[in-house]
Amino acid sequence: MAEPGLGGRVLGGRYRLRSLLAVGGMGVVWAAEDAVLGREVAVKVLGEALAGDRRAALRLRREARAAGRLVHPAIARVLDLGEDAGRPYLVMELLHGESLAARLARAGPLAPAEAVRVVAAAADGLEVAHRAGIVHRDVKPGNVFVTGGGDVKLLDFGIASVANEAALTGGDLLGTAAYLAPERVLGHDATPAADVYALGVLLYELLAGRPPFAGDSGPALAMAHVHARPAPLGGVAPGVPPALAAACERALAKDPAARPPSAAAVAALLRSTVAAGRAPRHPVPADAGAATPVHPPPPVLGAPTPAATFGTTTATTRGAGATVRRGAWVAAALLLAALLAAVPSLGVLPLGGREPARPAGQAPARSQAPADGDQDDQGGGDEGSGGPSGDGGDGGSSGPG
Repeated sequence: MAEPGLGGRVLGGRYRLRSLLAVGGMGVVWAAEDAVLGREVAVKVLGEALAGDRRAALRLRREARAAGRLVHPAIARVLDLGEDAGRPYLVMELLHGESLAARLARAGPLAPAEAVRVVAAAADGLEVAHRAGIVHRDVKPGNVFVTGGGDVKLLDFGIASVANEAALTGGDLLGTAAYLAPERVLGHDATPAADVYALGVLLYELLAGRPPFAGDSGPALAMAHVHARPAPLGGVAPGVPPALAAACERALAKDPAARPPSAAAVAALLRSTVAAGRAPRHPVPADAGAATPVHPPPPVLGAPTPAATFGTTTATTRGAGATVRRGAWVAAALLLAALLAAVPSLGVLPLGGREPARPAGQAPARSQAPADGDQDDQGGGDEGSGGPSGDGGDGGSSGPG
């Protein structure tokens, strides 16, 4: 029950309580003004009914010690701890936004990508706590806050289990029944694996709009974590990607050893499901690391297109055909020049046809002996000597005199 009489009260001569923010099992949270530093803060005051409860006071102080030594964007900062008229209080950064519990009550389930973002951020914060030897033990929508700017903050380390300080709990089973790991229900110590399980419950609820288990009472609900299996997410929330549903199911494993090994592993697993959903439509081939042929740059508008490009497999059809035809003419001309150069040894006149063929080695008649000019022609065929138009030219062949 809220205490209206606290409104306007100044705690520790410094923190003026302005407006009530929340009421919890251990106390109330107020928006307050820090008169020394001139800033807004949140002040958690131990409830009046627990004002004389030594163990409750110890838990509040432990929350301050636990959260006060954790520095991470996903963990609400603890700024101060004090006591006023026998009432311990805890000063924290003031957050503007809403808890996930309020968000679910207001708008129902979150979109898969947003649920992944929020739970992965909470897992990041839990990883820092676990490395410091702190197990939260009460991860639930009411203790995860989303600011107006979208930042995620873990709240309420009041029942956190701190290494070497387990005696403060007195062996009590503390936490919220809907989020208790099976091993905790069975009386085992709280470990980081219990927070991993609670992250799985949180994710399930954000996607489905309800926790994975229900019960008529606290004990019945707690035992459901031990014996029951949640309804598959694919049936409860059909829009959830299969990979994300499988990740949630893994975090909810009854056996702690079957869960992701750490909160950091939960964050990585969840983010990988989102990355997989954004894979390119056309996957990269397996030999993507192999050398790829270099293609020529695109032609400049208005510039002539080259017929062929050396070093590539691309060429225009028309240009390629022209190159082949030009090569054929050159080859034909060279062949013809070789034949003409071999005329004396063959003993024929390939173009004139005036002299009949004679046996090899027979000397020609005296009247048929070549003139001096003819000898010069045969020795200098490269220059050509007035053959028919078009018959000489490139090949350097010559006709009869």
